[in-house]
Amino acid sequence: MNEIKMIPIGELMHHPENPRKDLGDLEELTASIKANGILQNLTVVADLQRAKYLVVIGNRRFEAAKSAGLVELPCVISDMDHKTQVATMLEENMQRSDLTVYEQAEGFQMMMDLGFTQKEISEKTGFSEKTVRERVKLTKLNKKNFAKAVNKGATLLDLIEITKLDSKTDQNKVLEYAGTENFRKEMLDALKEQEFRKNKSRLEPIVSAAMNEMPEGERYNSKWERCWSDSFKLSGTEEELRKHIEKLKKRYPDVPWVYQFWKYQDGELEFYHGKPKKEAEQVPEGELSERQKAIRRGKHLRYVKSFWEKAYELRKDFVMSYTVANGQSTSTLGKIMVRYALSNQISWTGEIGKNHDWSDKLIREMLKLPPEPVEVENREDPTEDKYLTVWQQIDGKSDMPLVRIMMVWAVAGGVFWPDAPEHGLYDYNDGHYSEGSYQANGIVELYDFLVECGYQMSDMEKQLLDGTHECYQPEAGL
Repeated sequence: MNEIKMIPIGELMHHPENPRKDLGDLEELTASIKANGILQNLTVVADLQRAKYLVVIGNRRFEAAKSAGLVELPCVISDMDHKTQVATMLEENMQRSDLTVYEQAEGFQMMMDLGFTQKEISEKTGFSEKTVRERVKLTKLNKKNFAKAVNKGATLLDLIEITKLDSKTDQNKVLEYAGTENFRKEMLDALKEQEFRKNKSRLEPIVSAAMNEMPEGERYNSKWERCWSDSFKLSGTEEELRKHIEKLKKRYPDVPWVYQFWKYQDGELEFYHGKPKKEAEQVPEGELSERQKAIRRGKHLRYVKSFWEKAYELRKDFVMSYTVANGQSTSTLGKIMVRYALSNQISWTGEIGKNHDWSDKLIREMLKLPPEPVEVENREDPTEDKYLTVWQQIDGKSDMPLVRIMMVWAVAGGVFWPDAPEHGLYDYNDGHYSEGSYQANGIVELYDFLVECGYQMSDMEKQLLDGTHECYQPEAGL
């Protein structure tokens, strides 16, 4: 058994690798030590180079004792090796409620650096392997920005979400928005950009081997004819792209082809072919043909729609992950019923109802049900409906609270195309959205309702609604 020895307080020092840097409020502990002395010994190891003892267990008692004016402390001198020292300090601190998430993350990483597996760390600390894995990812985030994000109210789920980004630059950019109303929008943008980069890297070697990239300066002139119906989704496979290119070249075998990548929506490859000479169009210098004007209008319209599609993704994400604090479910359900079921002014006969998509496709998606209706098994009565309804499919699902089901029902049908530009939120005029052409429609009511339920609109959404977003400028996106 190790012997307890009184060691002068001047010969003790905090272990430099203790994961707990902030010892918290020591006022109460200091007062207790002044009144009663040290009731539990410290565990220390000898540091021969410094001629000191390093405190392994009892750092808060050590610091409070100094404040209380004690000159020596009861200590057990241990001969544990370096790995055991670190592991002991980590085990002592990992379960403390006042340890920050980042300190936990650093502690787990330190244990892994010492050779512990995630399973061993889980067994020693009591945290699940999933928690250990997620915390370790957080150490890759910028520590300074991490602390700022926590102070702004960023949740642990927000921070874990950021680790889905592969690029450190993207991670730290989005981290600056964590804890603000623009976080979800920036996170969505970064994930879309990451997916675009991956798909472009995967597909570009194939398309570049078959044709040249369209030069920036040759867009919107009469040299190239766009194949509007032949864009290729970047989510497609390499083999599908090869077949697509082969099909295009069969259509016009004797003309050159060029391509360009398009980021908006889910990402596309756009193809252009050199027009046959008989279709060549002489355009006076400095003037645009009607076809060119149509291309510009179409491109600008797609550019505007790309921002509304981002807004849809934000609302969809909110609805799919909607939760309420204890006691709020009844309140939220009441708001849904008043706004959508009981009110003659703001019901399905109002603006949202006029724009509502009554198909259950979006409802299925948001409730995470199979995309296609489920056929009834062993149907005895042939006159009965062949398929289960959405509500029959979710009946009895314990992981689907009523408030989320009702939220999806209220929002799903009005959350997608009703706010697309062609549905009248802004009047498209002469190739751009005219100032002052704002028209209230169902999307305005939809946002009012979501805000009532705790939704935080991003700056982008506010600007889209009030007409100040830069995408509405005549030359935006061209």
